[in-house]
Amino acid sequence: MPISTEEGKTPNGKRMMLAKVSGPVSLADAQAMGDLLKPGNPFHGALVLCLVDKSTDYHPEARRHFSTFTGNYGRMATVVTSVLLRAAINFMMRVIGVRQNLQLFTTEAEALKWLDG
Repeated sequence: MPISTEEGKTPNGKRMMLAKVSGPVSLADAQAMGDLLKPGNPFHGALVLCLVDKSTDYHPEARRHFSTFTGNYGRMATVVTSVLLRAAINFMMRVIGVRQNLQLFTTEAEALKWLDG
């Protein structure tokens, strides 16, 4: 599965959803992740750490669907090392229009520090 999720903890012990993303991400994959963040579901309002592999490719419908996550998480830190993917995710963030609780990072350590802050 292109997006695998599990419960994790930040270094300070805060509960978070850990999402590991790789390969082709379809609309169904994005919807499955988003469902976990909806009110009444396990990770609603949680911190989210996304680790995006360089092999990741977002289908256009999946990219559009990520905008529906807004307001359903506390903070979302996305770790991406690929320059091309970073540009694509930056573009998605601009389209969504929310940057306050969503940040990109090049290392997991930086992302976890921000989530704990």
